[in-house]
Amino acid sequence: MDAYVITRPLGASHADRMAVGHGRGRLGLGPAPVTLAWTAAIACFVGCLAVSHRDTARCDPA
Repeated sequence: MDAYVITRPLGASHADRMAVGHGRGRLGLGPAPVTLAWTAAIACFVGCLAVSHRDTARCDPA
């Protein structure tokens, strides 16, 4: 729960910075391309972790 409370505002602020128009000093990409880009980035990250197994602890047999 704590991770959601911390990461949700940070993620929303970065997405808003990319999506909001140039008139407000932002990138102005629009909400659809930003959503698709972040979805693809997250899917790639999760896929890489699933293949590499870097997110799992290794147990040494004793």
